Amino acid sequence: MRLLLPDEAATERLGEVLGRLVGPGDVIALHGELGSGKTTLVRGLARGLGVPPDEPVVSPTFTLINEYVGGRLPLFHLDLYRVSGGEQEGLGLDEYLYGDGVAAVEWAERLEAPPQESLGVTLSLWPPETGEGRQAALAPRGERARALAEALIGALPQFAAAET
Repeated sequence: MRLLLPDEAATERLGEVLGRLVGPGDVIALHGELGSGKTTLVRGLARGLGVPPDEPVVSPTFTLINEYVGGRLPLFHLDLYRVSGGEQEGLGLDEYLYGDGVAAVEWAERLEAPPQESLGVTLSLWPPETGEGRQAALAPRGERARALAEALIGALPQFAAAET
């Protein structure tokens, strides 16, 4: 399942719609190169969850985890870019991945023990020639994640890409 997002606003819109669909315990596993739009998507996710607009949503690259609690569910924004395998043990990741909030994990491929259920979103530059927009490839793991992906595609038909 792929979505073609023509600009940054569309990437944020994807996150906002996802934020309206997620429930307690949902994990969004974000993948993509630096600058691919992962934090932009999380900014939209926060807005969709009802995090107040005056609350800045920024990358937790150096803090590792940002918590946003002003919406209908807590949002836990994790960034594992600077975390190596052995360092994950002391971070208490299970509290975020298996709690009552929503976990958005940048660089999720670095998780030592990824959850059995998650919605993977891989962002890449699109079209590759200009990189003005993004392509979002959805990879659901589990029934709940599949339902989320299908609802997301249904809510954003203007961005759905024909599968070849």
